[in-house]
Amino acid sequence: MRRGLLWLGALLLLGGCASSRPIDEIQIIQQMGYDFENGRYTGTAVYPTFKQGPMTKPNMLTTTSPTVYDLIPRLSSKSALSVEEGQLRLILFGKEFARRGVTQFTHSLARNNKVGSHLLLGVAEESAKELLKIEVNKTLSDTLYLPNLVEQNEQSMNLPKTNLHLFLYRYFSPGSDPFLPYFEKKGDFAKLEGVALFRDDRYVGHVSLRDSFLMKILLGETKNGVYQLKVGNRGKQGEDRVMLQNLWAKPKYEWKRDGGRHVLDVFVHIHASVRDYPSWLDQPGQDLFADVKKKMQNELEHNMRRLFRYFQKKRIDPLGIGDFVRSVTRHWDSDAFYREYPELDIRPHVTVDIVHTGIGE
Repeated sequence: MRRGLLWLGALLLLGGCASSRPIDEIQIIQQMGYDFENGRYTGTAVYPTFKQGPMTKPNMLTTTSPTVYDLIPRLSSKSALSVEEGQLRLILFGKEFARRGVTQFTHSLARNNKVGSHLLLGVAEESAKELLKIEVNKTLSDTLYLPNLVEQNEQSMNLPKTNLHLFLYRYFSPGSDPFLPYFEKKGDFAKLEGVALFRDDRYVGHVSLRDSFLMKILLGETKNGVYQLKVGNRGKQGEDRVMLQNLWAKPKYEWKRDGGRHVLDVFVHIHASVRDYPSWLDQPGQDLFADVKKKMQNELEHNMRRLFRYFQKKRIDPLGIGDFVRSVTRHWDSDAFYREYPELDIRPHVTVDIVHTGIGE
């Protein structure tokens, strides 16, 4: 019996070896771009070329087609090596492509067993191809600049977490809409500018990184993020600002009726650290930070109301308010809720605790 198990193990190992291929015999695609231009679809693939030692140089393949489905085969026809998608880290949609809808494409990705559910997606302000060209034209060994940019901003800055898995979850949920990172081309650089918003599977607009900080808080992603607050004009260099670092935040939603209509109260408690501030705020015997705290609470409430109104005007629900109401409502009706949603009274209430202050300017 033991000998039989040893033979079986050996066969499995040999089978695994037989399916492996040397890295210099395949084209490992790490990033893809999809555009719709002049009535045709354009596919762009970025792959590393391995040089001597640890250095790699990014290269690009591009092709066009009247349909989106045969872009990968057409790319393969231009490559001397077999195209492999197993190391795909980012797929970038041009804005016009995203406006036409991305669901069929993301469904295809979800069925592709070579692609992981943590694959990153994004939207380029104009052309995905032109944005990916920036990476290829730079003499850097980092061929994953854009994916690393997304992950760094999710972990330590203002971008809410998103990937293929979360996109599909928010798309299929009857009480939310998906969103993705939004990139712009700034000269010779690609810059993360905020969050692209979708109604079902179609791009309908975007918000800035400043507003994506509010989204991150309202989604309950409690750590990290920075926020600038204007506090006056006493300094020598004009307008003075306080830089606040979010340490911990917790939203709480309450659904109720008030005077015959539904009201959603949103209570947000933020613990913030002051990273930088003008020197005149640090005066002995005066608690000027109490004014900063009050001003921050008022400004955040104002900006949250503005953000909610923007989402309601666009008839989108990236914060999953419908999901929350469904969780506290018996026999929840999606159609009835979203008919009411554009006029829904949403009331944010923000409490800020400043738990630490750093060194002044």
